[in-house]
Amino acid sequence: MATLKINGVEVVTAGPMTILEAAKSAGIEIPHYCYHPGLSVVGQCRLCQVEVEKMPKLATACNTMAADGMVVSTNSPRVEKARRAVLEFYLLNHPLDCPVCDRGGECPLQDYTLKYGPGESRSVEPKVQRAKHVIFGPHIVFDAERCILCTRCVRFCHEVPKTGELGIFSRGDRSEINLFPGRALDNAYSGNVIDLCPVGALTSRAYRFRSRPWDLVRHTASVCPLCSTGCNVILDVRHRQTGEELLRIRPRENPAVNRWWICDEGRFDFGYHHAPSRLRLALRRDGQAHVEAPLDDLLAYVAAEIQRIVRAHGEDTIGCIVSSRHTTEEMFLVRCFFRDVLQTPHLDHRVRPVQREAADASEDGLLRRTDKTANGRGARDIDLQPGPGGLDTRGMVAAALEGRLKALVILEEDLVRELPDLPVREALGKLELLVTTSLFPNPTTALAHAVIPALGFAEKAGSFTNHQGRIQKIAPALTPPGACRSLGEILRAVAGHLGWDLGNIEPERVWAAIGEMPGPYHGIGWREWSAIGPGGATADEIRAAHRAPTP
Repeated sequence: MATLKINGVEVVTAGPMTILEAAKSAGIEIPHYCYHPGLSVVGQCRLCQVEVEKMPKLATACNTMAADGMVVSTNSPRVEKARRAVLEFYLLNHPLDCPVCDRGGECPLQDYTLKYGPGESRSVEPKVQRAKHVIFGPHIVFDAERCILCTRCVRFCHEVPKTGELGIFSRGDRSEINLFPGRALDNAYSGNVIDLCPVGALTSRAYRFRSRPWDLVRHTASVCPLCSTGCNVILDVRHRQTGEELLRIRPRENPAVNRWWICDEGRFDFGYHHAPSRLRLALRRDGQAHVEAPLDDLLAYVAAEIQRIVRAHGEDTIGCIVSSRHTTEEMFLVRCFFRDVLQTPHLDHRVRPVQREAADASEDGLLRRTDKTANGRGARDIDLQPGPGGLDTRGMVAAALEGRLKALVILEEDLVRELPDLPVREALGKLELLVTTSLFPNPTTALAHAVIPALGFAEKAGSFTNHQGRIQKIAPALTPPGACRSLGEILRAVAGHLGWDLGNIEPERVWAAIGEMPGPYHGIGWREWSAIGPGGATADEIRAAHRAPTP
């Protein structure tokens, strides 16, 4: 620990840290470009220079360690003069295209120039022209004329994914970021250079020229649903002529989960929310084809068919396979419906081998996991598995093939595609009732008697539990289209037709019941769930914070 003064404010460090980090911990801004907490320190941009008492020269705050008794000034005349000179140097050849630059409006170069830079340019010479719109990879476009050589992108590629596609070529004022010969910026985390670039030199091919920051009407904190890591993200939404549209996904810092990064799948694979082929209306089987049906009528039909099958064959002829892409609250309501209302033991979430307990593993040593669902841990925690005498997923397929299973509800899984080694088409074709929910038509929905449109993760509220056991909330950023309703509303409607009341289906209220269950979540009620912060928390952390009983 060290005690120092920065601009007259006494700062006590919590451990070894640089002057820049110490100032940040005290809420004092020191402008910088090349420094990033997730990358090595190079002291290259020179913008973070500060004056330290008894030092003859200005010191770079990013690589000068804070020491006991230091007296630091970030706004002395010497510092301000040096800072203006550095910013003026960066602007010598920088294009004045802020109105069309994707970074315009959220650009540190703009902000620092306005706050610390010279009021006008002294340069009268023509600016050096550099390459524009260079395709670096499947997701990244490079405009060399905007680059200030902070080298964040180069260090990221060498230090995080360790793929090293980028380097600095030539010397002096001809230095330029570029790809090594024969390479492309196509590693699984390449999109992170977009966030790292402070000046809009590296931009997204998908987002380029599609919006201005002030057009984005909503910035919703959420969690990536594409694997069991549960990376924290921000969903940026804009109103367009066609309605709300999710335009961009950015990483949200969480040291316990994804730090500052997300993979390219999580960043770019969200277009399905607005895809023309997405299911927006409920469908009912009519002969060999599907016809549109009002959702309320379809749910009444499903309830009537379930009631008929139970009376004719018994409760144990009905099964359910539910995807662990659902929130914990949705899966708990599924458990209540099938275990308590229908009283069937045939319930499972495990479709792929990796979903077996302890089979999930790191895919690349960074963020990507082999379980490509967000909530496998949550499904296991609430015991979303066969009850006594119950069948698992493969067992239900076998029972349907033999005629022992008469009705099956499949929630957002495509069994035909996921189980190619089983005669799934033949088995599902023998059912008296097949109900599916899905975002898109697929080979399994083609066999269903009732097809119900599902919600995307950006349209839901609730929580996921990642592979670490960290409970993390998601919130809706988009209004569901067409006849799409939440799974809780669908289950409550069907239960109502069967004479049951599922109660309050709001996520925080569902936790009132989850917290009463024996198991990992025991003692975590709706008040404790409501208090979970943006970074999430493990069950033990929540219980410790609220002194709740342990399981």
